[in-house]
Amino acid sequence: MTHSAQAAQIEAYDAMAPLYAEYSGRYCAYLDAVDQLVIDRLKPGIRLLDLGSGDGRRLHKIAAHHGLTDVVAVEPSSAMAALCRKTTGFAVHQLFGDELDRLPQTGFDAITVLWNVFGHMADSSVRLKTLGLLKAKLAPGGTIMLDVNNRHNRRAYGRWTVFRRRLIDALAFDDKRGDVHYQWQIGNQSLPSSGHLFTPAEMAGLFQRAGLGVAERLSVNYASGAVCDSPLDGQLFFRLRHGSSGRAGLRG
Repeated sequence: MTHSAQAAQIEAYDAMAPLYAEYSGRYCAYLDAVDQLVIDRLKPGIRLLDLGSGDGRRLHKIAAHHGLTDVVAVEPSSAMAALCRKTTGFAVHQLFGDELDRLPQTGFDAITVLWNVFGHMADSSVRLKTLGLLKAKLAPGGTIMLDVNNRHNRRAYGRWTVFRRRLIDALAFDDKRGDVHYQWQIGNQSLPSSGHLFTPAEMAGLFQRAGLGVAERLSVNYASGAVCDSPLDGQLFFRLRHGSSGRAGLRG
């Protein structure tokens, strides 16, 4: 995805903002499952940063569960940011992920980046820069939690399709194979959109280059919300840490 495509993506989010609740409701089993994974790994009293907050409903739910008040939201779409402010009452900064060096706040115990936000960034260099900036925003022992769409998800794409993809990727990996274009169908409207589907190895490489360790990796079924350990049976959920000391913001 090019930077122009990323700008077009934001225009699409601006256009769909009034219909976003309806659209996201179609995927409530998956979204609720990811929200619960996040909730179970946080605790009261922490500082939370959320990148790609959308309309803010999920952030409000997660924060309210633990009574969190020291929360900062980042959302590049102006229409979505307006909804997020209204929904949450939190500070909402209209920035892209690779602009987080302009965010004055730092020292967050936990950072969330939910529903394939990384898949809507321009390319791997932007994703890597964003990971580095997120890492810089963490408090010692802090954690980053994110989920991305998985090209090797055999529950979504079928066993043989994923077998072929894994074989080709093993022989000659090219991240451009993960770039996709599609239409959002909402009511009577059809909105063009684009994104990126990741492989487990692709994400592992980004984390390694960013100096982030994987504390936990799970898969979440996009249709049912079922959680499992296999990297081939759902979308990918990661809990990352900066270094190996401390577990601030984590439970268990």
